[in-house]
Amino acid sequence: MPHKILAFAGSPRRNGNSETLLDRAIAGALLADPAAEVRKMVLNELKFVPCQNCGFCVGQGVCRYAASDDMGRIYEAIEECDRFIIASPIYFANVSAQLKGMIDRCQALWARKYLLKRRHPNPDRRGLFLSCGGFRHDRYFKCAAEVVSAWCAVCDVKLGAELFYPSIDAQGEIVKHPTALADALREGRELMK
Repeated sequence: MPHKILAFAGSPRRNGNSETLLDRAIAGALLADPAAEVRKMVLNELKFVPCQNCGFCVGQGVCRYAASDDMGRIYEAIEECDRFIIASPIYFANVSAQLKGMIDRCQALWARKYLLKRRHPNPDRRGLFLSCGGFRHDRYFKCAAEVVSAWCAVCDVKLGAELFYPSIDAQGEIVKHPTALADALREGRELMK
C-alpha cells in the first residue's frame, strides 16, 4: 500500500527557503515511493482560530471549532497519513506562528491520546523536520525542535531526521547552501523506508 505523506509548509512566505527544503524532501520521498500520495498544506493559506483553551476536547477528544474552520481538514490528514514533513523558518527561536497555531490546536489530539487513552492504530508513522533561519547560531533551533518533537509524540509519529540551516535569511538563499537541497532530498528518501 502506498504511503500517504502530509507536508506542512509553515512559512508565511510562499516559495521561500523552508518551503524549498520541503519541496525537495517531498521529491526525495516520491523517488523512494513514486506511488505515495502527497498532501501539502500551506498553513498561511488556511483559516483557523488559535486554541481557545475551552476544555471541550478534554471530554470529547475533538475540537469544537474543527467543523467551522480548516483544522477539520488538518485533523483528517493527520489521521490518514503515515509520513510527515514539517518545514518552518525560525522566528524568535521558535517555529512560525502559522505552524505553532496549528500545533496548539492539536490539543484535541493530546486529550485523545493521554486522557481518553486512544492512540493512533498505525505504529509506523514517521516524521522529518526542516528549518532555517537568518541567525548564525544553531542554538535558536532548540525550542523549535522541542515543539515539533512534542507534536510528533502527541500524534504517535516517530521523529527521525531534523535538518537545521542557520545563516539563511534572504529569499532563495537556501539554494546557495552547499548541501541543503541534497540533504533534504536524501532525508525525504529515508523517510519512506
